[in-house]
Amino acid sequence: MLSASSIIFDEAGHILDIFNRFYLPVEPFNPCLTRVHGLTPGRLLAVRKALSADYSPWFIEDWTELAAFWEQWDIAGTVIHNARFDMAFLPEAVQALLPCWCSMLGLTSLCALPQKKGRRGRYKWPRLGEAVDVLCNGPAALAPPEAVRQMEEAMGQSPAHVSLADCFELYRITTRVQNHHPKLICFKPLNLGFRTPRLPSGPAPEGLSPCRDAATRLLLDFDRRLRKLAGA
Repeated sequence: MLSASSIIFDEAGHILDIFNRFYLPVEPFNPCLTRVHGLTPGRLLAVRKALSADYSPWFIEDWTELAAFWEQWDIAGTVIHNARFDMAFLPEAVQALLPCWCSMLGLTSLCALPQKKGRRGRYKWPRLGEAVDVLCNGPAALAPPEAVRQMEEAMGQSPAHVSLADCFELYRITTRVQNHHPKLICFKPLNLGFRTPRLPSGPAPEGLSPCRDAATRLLLDFDRRLRKLAGA
């Protein structure tokens, strides 16, 4: 668990607050995943230092802050793409108290992406990027609320596949669906098995130093601009 992000928004699409934190790995680092999100240990250290992070370097010791963030806003529910994967990182007590809507399952029919030959079902589950292409960017895209249109215009293109950027893309999708197909959004509690990750063995891998490069500057700039526009 290298990052955790959440965006709070109202029915009109105004962003009210943002949670965005970065963590060091407690398990062996997977270089294959780095090609997806770009979060190397050195970049994680650089981003944490630039953001003056005064929270635990490990998510297993900080998940209560994310739960408190949601509780503070008394939210109706969370929207998560592939909810059964992400919610499994939270203890059962949080899962039971926080209903969610899985946009991956909930948007399958609306996106109507053809299923691969030999697979079950008429349509495939849309990846987040596919859902964005269909509902936000494609010829059959849904018109956004005015507040969302202004936010999209101001923010421009999101960084690669990192949690805050994914949250922003999910915000774009959800506000459109909320306006055009509100009955699709149905919040329900999940009850998934939670396996406590092993505890960290130290503050950081030996010899590791912060890596401030173009990728980290992009992450920091996206965080800064979104917070400024949202007034968070």
